[in-house]
Amino acid sequence: MKVSPDTDDPIYWASVYRLTAVNFRLSAEVLAPNLELRDDGSPAKLTAIPFYFLVSHAIELFLKSALLKRGYAPADLKRLESRHNLRALLELLKKKGLPVSTEAASIIEGLSPQHGRHLLRYHLLINPFMPPPTVLWPVLDELLLLTRISTHGR
Repeated sequence: MKVSPDTDDPIYWASVYRLTAVNFRLSAEVLAPNLELRDDGSPAKLTAIPFYFLVSHAIELFLKSALLKRGYAPADLKRLESRHNLRALLELLKKKGLPVSTEAASIIEGLSPQHGRHLLRYHLLINPFMPPPTVLWPVLDELLLLTRISTHGR
């Protein structure tokens, strides 16, 4: 059976989102070694914004993939209140009873406002949320693992 991109199959979209998120993460990994960092590990320059855009978008797609594998329909995740809102997507995941570490939740909460309002794409940011890249990899790993659980699990 051929599946077209306009399908409403949540597992199809979960797979597409997961694969795309992995590609965004891999691209972020390419940029990471070239970031100029302060002594505390945070970026020293706003040239780090593309890195944080990639990480934020990977987080959004991992969250959506995990939700789709737990009964949400693609249309549910396109609603305005959850479309690019990392905080809202995280809350939906928590409502499904999935464990999300305090560290991951904190990073997701911090990235949510600038991601949801597309500030990383279209605006000059004053004091953007840019935690040290080393704290982001475990968050992405944790979310990736949540996308592996089938619809028969939690």
